[in-house]
Amino acid sequence: MLKYVLVLCAAVGVAFPLPATTRQFARSVSLEPTSETSANASMGDLDGDGDLDLVLAKGRHWPLHDRVLLNNGKGEFKEARNLGAAPDRTYSAVLADLDGDGDLDVAVSNDKPDDKLIYLNDGKANFRVSGTWGDPRWTTRNADAADLNGDKKPDMIAANRGMPSYVCLNDGRGNFNRNDCIAIPSGSATTIVPADFNRDGFIDLAVPHRDGGQSAIYFNDDKAGFAKTKSFGPAASSARTAAAGDLNGDGWIDLIVGDEKSGSYVFLNDKQGGFSDGMPIGEKTLVPYAIAVGDMNRDGKMDIVIGYVTAPGSVFFNDGTGRNFEQVRFGDGKGAVYGIALGDLNRDGYPDIAAGRSDAPNVVYFSGK
Repeated sequence: MLKYVLVLCAAVGVAFPLPATTRQFARSVSLEPTSETSANASMGDLDGDGDLDLVLAKGRHWPLHDRVLLNNGKGEFKEARNLGAAPDRTYSAVLADLDGDGDLDVAVSNDKPDDKLIYLNDGKANFRVSGTWGDPRWTTRNADAADLNGDKKPDMIAANRGMPSYVCLNDGRGNFNRNDCIAIPSGSATTIVPADFNRDGFIDLAVPHRDGGQSAIYFNDDKAGFAKTKSFGPAASSARTAAAGDLNGDGWIDLIVGDEKSGSYVFLNDKQGGFSDGMPIGEKTLVPYAIAVGDMNRDGKMDIVIGYVTAPGSVFFNDGTGRNFEQVRFGDGKGAVYGIALGDLNRDGYPDIAAGRSDAPNVVYFSGK
């Protein structure tokens, strides 16, 4: 017999019955014994063995060694090593094939005064520093990679707090000339989300404002020019994190934004590249620091995962409308979850959750019934 549960409609606060298709995330494994100032977790096959490995971005304002953790295929990470020779102030480690040789390289987004480094992969998870990207004077928080100028090579995106953000163009070999960095005409940001929001074939940038200003979409002219914009959300935003995905199955990319003062919101695409008014999701009293989007129960619908400050995280299972969600809590609520990566680490067919935390050990939460 089909079981039903009550789920909160984020738009109007009405309870609806939905099939109980959720997963639990009760089993967890600490990735390190220490509690430090980690900022993010990234996931990808670094050594070419077919399973997903992890990179932990660590340090933020206080230098630490970033770490590479290799998976044995069972969600166990018995082989770990430092990424690079020196500690630095890393907020995120971006995984992308930067030099076009078919394996995943790493670009770290270091806060000033540290260089932002490019680590090229030999295909077996051995990394060497090949150069830098951006400017060490930038107050960079999170970074991302996407092809912004149509040459099919991943470019770098730097979200800078209290100053303009930038995109830095890749020459195709993983080199980033500082003269090829282009300012985004935006305000203070700690995260920038690349996606084709208006479906014109070019990757646009969603820039939630971090420090009391207006958030906006910056539309790409196919040459990494972002003069055309459209605002979204409140006039004064304190957004710390965001993620994108098609939540209602209409073929248009939607946006989820976490504001440290007012909570998390779903912004559905208006099919013109703009967004409807934000719908709250989760408790407004919780402070969201990390958001990710993925199909967590394999029902073909994109779900939302949110990490908070000193509170258990939440998976919001989507009924396919992008408006109705069933919430499942996970974690011990310790520390602050600064970053989340999703993927099937133990090959059971369901995505797991890797969380980069400050003041608590970095951890993996495994999906289960």
